[in-house]
Amino acid sequence: MSTDVIVVGCGPVGVMTALRCAQRGLSVVAIDKSMEIFPLPRAIGMDEEIQRLFQNAGLEAELAAVSTPIRGAEFLDVAGNRLVGLELPEGTLGLNGYPPMTMFEQPGLERALRAAAVAAGVQMDLGVRAISVENARDGVSLTIADEDGREKVLEAPWLVAADGAASTMRGLAGIVLEDQGFDEEWVVIDTTVVDPELSLPRMAQQICDPKQVITFVPGHQKRARWEFKVHDGDSGESLLEKTRLSRMLSRWVKPEQVRLDRSAVYRFHAVVADRFRNQSIFVAGDAAHQMPPFNGQGMNSGLRDAENLSWKLALVCQSKAGVGLLDTYDLERRPHARGQVQHAADAGRLINALSLEQDVSTEAGYGGGRPFPHIEAGFVCGDHPMVGHPIAQPTLDETRLDDLLGEGFALIGNRTDQIEMSPSSRSMWDRLGSKYLDVRHPMIDSLRPNGEIIIVRPDRYIAAVTTDIDTTSARLEAAITQ
Repeated sequence: MSTDVIVVGCGPVGVMTALRCAQRGLSVVAIDKSMEIFPLPRAIGMDEEIQRLFQNAGLEAELAAVSTPIRGAEFLDVAGNRLVGLELPEGTLGLNGYPPMTMFEQPGLERALRAAAVAAGVQMDLGVRAISVENARDGVSLTIADEDGREKVLEAPWLVAADGAASTMRGLAGIVLEDQGFDEEWVVIDTTVVDPELSLPRMAQQICDPKQVITFVPGHQKRARWEFKVHDGDSGESLLEKTRLSRMLSRWVKPEQVRLDRSAVYRFHAVVADRFRNQSIFVAGDAAHQMPPFNGQGMNSGLRDAENLSWKLALVCQSKAGVGLLDTYDLERRPHARGQVQHAADAGRLINALSLEQDVSTEAGYGGGRPFPHIEAGFVCGDHPMVGHPIAQPTLDETRLDDLLGEGFALIGNRTDQIEMSPSSRSMWDRLGSKYLDVRHPMIDSLRPNGEIIIVRPDRYIAAVTTDIDTTSARLEAAITQ
């Protein structure tokens, strides 16, 4: 069977990759060894950029039905005093047009994702596992087998491995993980509140108690999660006995007030793949990077991978760009993911230091001084401070910016008839299906005080802000035509 793209792994990252490729006109086969969606929550937090991605994937209503905005996050000392924190009043929206963080119910969202992918034309082959792969610059040949051992071969120019932390495909592709210096064992407890009178915090809390370091995360509606660090000399498995779990939760709830949905021992890693591409195979999501959950960026990072890669695969498969464009996936996503991994690991180290009452900087905490990572190299051009960041999404006359931008590139000027460029530049942007827009709004105008043109990529990142469109176009075309 031949297709444009094979996706291995049908978790949120794999299915979003498949969906966005299909929505951009590609044929996609997605496989997974499991027949069913995992029925319990794992990822529970989604930032505003990824909420915007669900808008553009046509799943805004489905996300809203299974999500609740969080009210902030804080580090507390053993007495419950705030050490550092960030409050988000009800109705707070970020520059992307969504709450800075919303808590969601993963199984319900995954069902909506899979339904959308199938409706978009993705062929899902479930209950099969990868056996072997032949990987070359001109494509892959993947052998898969079902539960009865029957084998078949899938062929495609490109394969995306989104098959999780223990990725089979990562090993088959010869990609290895590099340790970022954080490894701890934690017990994770997921619950559903059954007592209507029980009131739990609506903020995430990092409780820096030297006797027991704890994370509390309020989930969607009645969901709540606790994470307990396993200290030296303890066994994580021994903490999973029911009476031990009840004792661990006793400062918040009585056993009859919650239903225990899941308890598990996790190792919180900080690792990043040594490369995100080997010939025709790409890694994404947990197959490419794993981080402690303290900043809620694990799944979000993987969904950034999905959107970054899907628009590039579409341009290459449709012969609108050369294969060199796909090299920018590693150039852009690996440093970005590494920055998020390191930030999450630093937040974990901060929890430990504060629990020991050490005199440390709270820069790694919520609202600290470290900037969120952005794209510093790849399909970007120029030194404008917003290059490599998502463009803000204001509403203009009741229409959100992304509804004007469409799926492809957009060039935003003060007036479309003033976007003047050479015939060669115009030819490139026309070939890419670009839109030329006249957008006037304070959030947009602040980016171009001298009448610059803003070049927006299909993933809503700013590629350039320039007054010299021809020179900028030539520099960006070099990444497209290789």
